[in-house]
Amino acid sequence: MPEPSQSASTQPIPLAPPPRRARPGRLRSWIVGAIAVLILAGAALSYLRERPSALPGTEPMGLFRSRQPVPPALRSYYDKAATGDASAMRMLGTMYYNGLNVPQDTKEGILWYRKAAAAGSVAAKRDLEQLGLSPD
Repeated sequence: MPEPSQSASTQPIPLAPPPRRARPGRLRSWIVGAIAVLILAGAALSYLRERPSALPGTEPMGLFRSRQPVPPALRSYYDKAATGDASAMRMLGTMYYNGLNVPQDTKEGILWYRKAAAAGSVAAKRDLEQLGLSPD
């Protein structure tokens, strides 16, 4: 009879099965997907807030709401113009028409001059006449 030590050394050593790779579960995949959707939705909303004209059906509402964000230099004038201050409206017209603290936009400037003239500003009417335009 063979000795037990010899027979044990000649027999093949059983190998352990290879370790299994951990697979993400369905719940974890769903959570990751939901987070990705929320991030993309937040980015889309941020973009649309910056560019309201990208939203369908967004037209300027009322006299004081425009499609573009209000530059910080004009915030106080916009606030006063919203209360009906004709001199603030004229100042907005001057700033836009001449490009003071904002990019020059003659159409926006004339629009504000006309709003000021309609609100009773004699100076805005005179400015429009000097530009060769009617206050109406």
